[in-house]
Amino acid sequence: MPKANSAPVIATPKEEDWIAAAREMLIEGGVAAVEVNRLASWLGVTRGGFYWRFKNRQDLLHHLLKDWHQTNNKPLFRAAKPPGTPRERMARVIALWIDGNEFNAALDAAVRDWARIDSTVEKTVRSADDLRIRALSQIFLDAGQDAEEATVRGRVIYYHQVGYFTLGVKETRAQRLKLVPIYNRIMTGLG
Repeated sequence: MPKANSAPVIATPKEEDWIAAAREMLIEGGVAAVEVNRLASWLGVTRGGFYWRFKNRQDLLHHLLKDWHQTNNKPLFRAAKPPGTPRERMARVIALWIDGNEFNAALDAAVRDWARIDSTVEKTVRSADDLRIRALSQIFLDAGQDAEEATVRGRVIYYHQVGYFTLGVKETRAQRLKLVPIYNRIMTGLG
């Protein structure tokens, strides 16, 4: 659960406040930690405020999954598509992952953990994975690589990055940036 001293001071939490609190609980303690009573307590309000915004916990979890989609999928798709050369587009994707401003790696890992115990979430994650891989593969298609090679390169880059997040690799931003040219050379073929 988010730390008590980090609790927001919100007179009347809006839907996005409840979702933001639920996101933090999901990241810190998994889906089981996302409980209505704990959320209300953390936000400093009664449970009644929750039911003004959501039908039930499942409704909140549905909104939380939509939040993940907005937070992590849309920025990736935006970075991968034109304008720009394939190399520039790949650089935008890599910057997105390294900077972590628009792509929340901890949220991505938490949603993947959740997917292990919820088949609906698993389907949503698999669908997102397929779309992400297609977006990355398109970069390589646009660079003139054949369809199979483009797909494999898209997968390799994506699986590599998911591995970074899932394993919780601890590197500073400077360390990651130093390795980017090497990863780029080995995995992309874009020079």
